[in-house]
Amino acid sequence: MSDSGNPYGAAALRRSAFAYLSGRAVSALLTFSAFALAARVLPLESYGTYMAALATMETGLALSTPGLDWVAARILPEYRLHAEGRAIVGIIGRLAGLQMAFYFCAGAVLFFHAESVAALLRMEAAAPVLSLAGAVLAVEGFGRLYREQMLGTLMRQGAAQAAQVVRSGTLAALLASDWFAGREITALDAVHYELMASSGSTGLGALLLLYEMWSLRYRVASSGDWTPPGRKQLLKLAVNTYISYLLAFAYGSQMLTLIVARILGAEAAAVFGFSTNFSDQVRRYLPTDLLRSVIQPALIAFFSRRRDFGGFMVRVGGWFKSSMVLLMPVILYFIAFGGMGAALLGGERFREAGPVIALMLVGTALTILRRVVELSCNAVLATDLYVRWGVWLLAVPVMAVLLLTSGGNLTELIMLVIASETFFNFGIILALRRRGYPFKLAWGGMLRLAAWYGVGAGVLVWSGPLVRFDMPTSVAVCLLLGAVVTLVAKPLSADEAALMSNWSPRGARLLSRFLAA
Repeated sequence: MSDSGNPYGAAALRRSAFAYLSGRAVSALLTFSAFALAARVLPLESYGTYMAALATMETGLALSTPGLDWVAARILPEYRLHAEGRAIVGIIGRLAGLQMAFYFCAGAVLFFHAESVAALLRMEAAAPVLSLAGAVLAVEGFGRLYREQMLGTLMRQGAAQAAQVVRSGTLAALLASDWFAGREITALDAVHYELMASSGSTGLGALLLLYEMWSLRYRVASSGDWTPPGRKQLLKLAVNTYISYLLAFAYGSQMLTLIVARILGAEAAAVFGFSTNFSDQVRRYLPTDLLRSVIQPALIAFFSRRRDFGGFMVRVGGWFKSSMVLLMPVILYFIAFGGMGAALLGGERFREAGPVIALMLVGTALTILRRVVELSCNAVLATDLYVRWGVWLLAVPVMAVLLLTSGGNLTELIMLVIASETFFNFGIILALRRRGYPFKLAWGGMLRLAAWYGVGAGVLVWSGPLVRFDMPTSVAVCLLLGAVVTLVAKPLSADEAALMSNWSPRGARLLSRFLAA
């Protein structure tokens, strides 16, 4: 198949990336605005209840995704490349129908049993909020299915991002109307806004997916001998991925927010939820998450065609390092000026959250690594490794409960999570190597980057009592220091820079000259 006719080739990747980045730029602005507005129009205790409701909803979404998202991510690119139109439409319909049934059941359980969940969290007054969150769970689950699993994997990013912008824009507009009017709202109002935003986005996403399925129905199968993945392989992928999700959620931010809410109360949950929410916002707009819907199908299609794990890792390494280069200045800022940044984002009541946010962002770096480890395991159908190493993480929630009930604080809780994430990621990396898949990210460049940033952070912290920085100056200093450190550290390998030159020659020439070792 020529590149011009390949739906996952370089030309298609550029078009999809342009549509994706354009949509995400708008969505990022709207989502961040909604995040900041919610922190201002909700009283502190109501904000904690709102965060607990969203954490419950996200937990329900994860529990009602029995590995089918990764099944879709793994097989839809293959079907799109090789199968006839009716087969593509059929597999889309079967995957979507099955997934929607799970989302509906999960939403119904939360809607009708909200009082039991509220009692479990020791937040009995939050039962109406949690009940409405059940409706949001079902509707938002449908919307994410249409936008991310289906339209995104089929490289129809313009359609997917249009639906996402509708959601972000509706939520931001509703919160902004209260802020401009000077009104404080309740947690129930905020969740009602979430439902309205999700409903509009889901309706548009459904229409756009139906249009795409209609346009694919008469596609002619490509020539060549192609056999779709076997059902046993797909079942194994789904089961192992789902088990890994369950194990990961045992120490994920949603579960930890619920634990913090139960043991330390709504105000501590507000600080933890605010810090988690901000670090999630940062992560979502780094290349490993921002371009995931574009790059992940292309990487899977590359490995599916060539079975070249070394070339696959070069592509994964460049993707991973691009995120780290952008994340490190943010970590530097919150290490040196965390209180100032937290107060800017959420007001003076969140100023003390600065150190918590800094640690959360360090954990974000390990979450980025987990993204590429997960992709590598699923590409080679080695998902059992996630299960084997994930079993050890069952100790994390138990240790978190013991830590908090014995007087531990949020900083110590996040340190526990960072240690667990490190153990998990590098255990799987070593296991992949033992199976003949050498997971290599040219670590030397990353170690140099981390070492130089450590020096920069030390200088800024040491100079804090001597030099007074205002907000614009502190941001400028961190950006300038980040640029200098990146140029000195040269995090990219020669192979990674050469790969980028094939995709964007002008930009890669600069990368090869300045950022490659």
